[in-house]
Amino acid sequence: MGQTRSIIIGLALVLSQTAVAYAADLGFPPPPPPEPCVGCAGPWYLKGFVGSANPNVDGIFDDLLLTSPDFVIYDKDIKSSPLFGVGFGYDTGHYFRFDLTGEYRGNAVFVANSKYAGANGGFGFDDGAGTDEYRADIESWVGLANMYIDLGTWHCVTPYVGGGFGFASIDVIGLTDINTARSGVAFAKDNSETNFAWAAYAGLSYKVTPGLTIDLSYRYTDLGDASSGVRTSYDGFYTAKGVQIEDITSNDVMLGVRWALGSQPAPMPVAFK
Repeated sequence: MGQTRSIIIGLALVLSQTAVAYAADLGFPPPPPPEPCVGCAGPWYLKGFVGSANPNVDGIFDDLLLTSPDFVIYDKDIKSSPLFGVGFGYDTGHYFRFDLTGEYRGNAVFVANSKYAGANGGFGFDDGAGTDEYRADIESWVGLANMYIDLGTWHCVTPYVGGGFGFASIDVIGLTDINTARSGVAFAKDNSETNFAWAAYAGLSYKVTPGLTIDLSYRYTDLGDASSGVRTSYDGFYTAKGVQIEDITSNDVMLGVRWALGSQPAPMPVAFK
């Protein structure tokens, strides 16, 4: 029985080769080549994104006024600003993606107000209560290493979550400290601080073509602390340490595009003569 099966398989191979050769002799076109990998894309990708940074600040620290027993911060805010970033990543094709991103967070206005009351008002004078108004420009550079988990795809839409960690370099530029009670003004030197930063993501991506994906995401970002440089009064009468801006976080909304490297274009139709 085994010998018979071998003879049948051998005859089939011979006949198939003979049929192909005979078809070529008659002028029939050869069989089409294997289909290219349409819809496949390389695992590496480039990305670009823009968005809106919406920062929050937990508090400020001014050691010049903390000697006052009733020092109160009653207003603190960092205004929204645009952000722009690029990245390079790797998609495993099995739920996980990884990338490195760098971004610039545009110039944002920082404002804060404080008041104090007490025996010395924090300055060694006996004239009691006063207020301080702070204003500066804040800009930063952020670099993150990120991991994402794709949660499945429905009609080319893929929800995902993710997280990242890295650094944030925050510049405090042109801080002014206005003391209305004494008609005093102090100016701070510019200062930059670099901190550990981390982020958490949630988003939706839409695959437009095998090599092009649009991405809409929300990100919570913790940037750490910042500080101005040394302050000097407008008349040079006194100097003081910088104002610390504590625990800057941000709710970011971003729109991005990912380009897969090495993705296969759709083949051109071939006409047989």
